[in-house]
Amino acid sequence: MDFKMARQSVSKRRVEEGPITGDLHEVTPVKNSWRDDCYFDATMQACQGNYGRVLCFSPEKRAAFQQATVNKQSVKSMDAQKTTSSSKPGTFDVLVSSRSSAEAAEQLPFPWREPRTTEEVLIADVLALGPRQRQVGAIEARLLLATANQMLPLNGVQSELRVFEICDPTGQTALTLWDRQILSVQEGKSYRFTALSTRKEGDRTVLTGSPQTAITAVGDVSQPPSVRMPAVAGDQTVVGQVTGVQIVVKRRCHAGQESVVARSSTHRCERCGMLQRTNAYVFTYCVVILARGNGEELSLTLTNSAVFHYVRENCLARIAQDGPSLEEEVMKLSKVEATVNGEGLVVRFGPGVEDINA
Repeated sequence: MDFKMARQSVSKRRVEEGPITGDLHEVTPVKNSWRDDCYFDATMQACQGNYGRVLCFSPEKRAAFQQATVNKQSVKSMDAQKTTSSSKPGTFDVLVSSRSSAEAAEQLPFPWREPRTTEEVLIADVLALGPRQRQVGAIEARLLLATANQMLPLNGVQSELRVFEICDPTGQTALTLWDRQILSVQEGKSYRFTALSTRKEGDRTVLTGSPQTAITAVGDVSQPPSVRMPAVAGDQTVVGQVTGVQIVVKRRCHAGQESVVARSSTHRCERCGMLQRTNAYVFTYCVVILARGNGEELSLTLTNSAVFHYVRENCLARIAQDGPSLEEEVMKLSKVEATVNGEGLVVRFGPGVEDINA
């Protein structure tokens, strides 16, 4: 009897039920257990330097978990179980079931930090990979130059992608970044990229950013003995008088939701069901400017990054999510100067010389 009570006491010390709060990392795809149960894993940071495994048998929660990871949003899970890990002493396991709920939590008293278990690779390692798509933990590389810039529909929203040639001392390959990731980098600088994926492009293995990709500036990364600079269609500069502008600000989470009430401090996504702070939603721009230059009407389609650069360089952050107010600012320009790439997209724009000197 005493032995049984002792075991119950140990069990009580090892199991913690109720609200469990932490930062999420490394959400995996949905998998099947040997009993054919659907589940996915994640890593939870419960305090500084203390990481554990989350095991969730409610696949419909994966989208919300993944979005929390992208937004670096702390999460509070109700009706979950937290136990000391039997496989990794000193860590913990969290079991999330279908009856467990998840919601945004207040900022925790420790910094968001990726687990240190991320595997470092070199570009030579990437180039040696086969055709099967793989995940790359972390890589440090120098951005040589941008070779392509496009706008593509993704989940019903126009998204921007930019392809860069990157290198390290062991080799050279291409890296595709999306939307706000593009704003985090500059040509000629070096960065540490995490959570990339690979794909084959002809005979070469290239890299692509994912929603979980994190980008951190690092010291200069050396180049290989020889570097190939692909031919890139030249940009052209267009100057004209603004005659019309349309700026649409679209807010979305991973599911592509756009109907966010900006006046509210929180908003629940209609698709993933997660309650988030309104400012945690990603916003992008759809912008067309009409201008008259050299005796002809020009219709200029701007990339998302071009608009962000314009907002930042002209100190318009206060109205960054207010389309009509941004339109008024553009219409105040007597002339606009735009850089148009080989795909016909405006990759940079700003006031003409007359407005700059005014």
